[in-house]
Amino acid sequence: MPTANDKILLRGNEILERWDTVADRNHYHFQIRGLTKPTRDIINEVIQKILDRVGANPLASFHLFSGLMEALLNAVKGNTRFVIFQDELLQKLVSSGEAEKGVEAEALLQTILETEPLRDAMQRYIVPQKIKKTVQQILVLQDKKRNKKLELNDTEKTFLAGLREKTDKYGLKISLKVELRPEELYIRIRNDAPIMGIDLERIQRSRERHAELAKDGRSGEFFRPDFLDEKESAGFGIAMIDEGFYSMGLKPLECFNIQTGKHATSVYFNYPFSALQNMEF
Repeated sequence: MPTANDKILLRGNEILERWDTVADRNHYHFQIRGLTKPTRDIINEVIQKILDRVGANPLASFHLFSGLMEALLNAVKGNTRFVIFQDELLQKLVSSGEAEKGVEAEALLQTILETEPLRDAMQRYIVPQKIKKTVQQILVLQDKKRNKKLELNDTEKTFLAGLREKTDKYGLKISLKVELRPEELYIRIRNDAPIMGIDLERIQRSRERHAELAKDGRSGEFFRPDFLDEKESAGFGIAMIDEGFYSMGLKPLECFNIQTGKHATSVYFNYPFSALQNMEF
């Protein structure tokens, strides 16, 4: 965990064991390998210690941490989805004759991924439901492995090992930055995979519809069945993050921002201390 000035690097449980050495700092930077239970527990304790410094009440802490975990899960899914997208696209390029040799196919793939219009256009060659199904399968297997309730069979182990290899090959990482500013808590989550342009547009449209309901004090109605299609296409988790901001009396379109580029996606949270401290039960 490098911090802003006079950096100190701590790993895993060292963060909590040596918290007194960094407790008075205002900048924290975490590299996250996966959302294992120990990782979630460490993040929970660290965030709570930071929130205690600003006098946040427990309900505000709950909404903040819930949103943070949802955003981190989206980052994990985003990186996983991008690995699968690249593999599927590479196979399509080879099978369609667009590139006859593996090296040529890899070069063409990188050109596509570096160019947003091409990257978005290539979605028509990929079956979204197949990617969604594969990502869900991976998440189930990873949860199964984490909880150790059921033993993975050889096929499942090989499947997850292959995913780890590809993730390492593409160098996909997740980082979490937490900063105590004069009047607000600032959080940035970054994962090394872009959101497709069409998906980001759906997310924004859905969030704006949620905001329209919130203006009339009806934000909770967004989760009714008649909004199901919008919610599914834009991300149920993002809607839940927005709802947490509404519950704290904040406008998520002003305090929660998603930006994407050709190499990464970043999520920004801004929580005014006043909102964290004054939220009523």
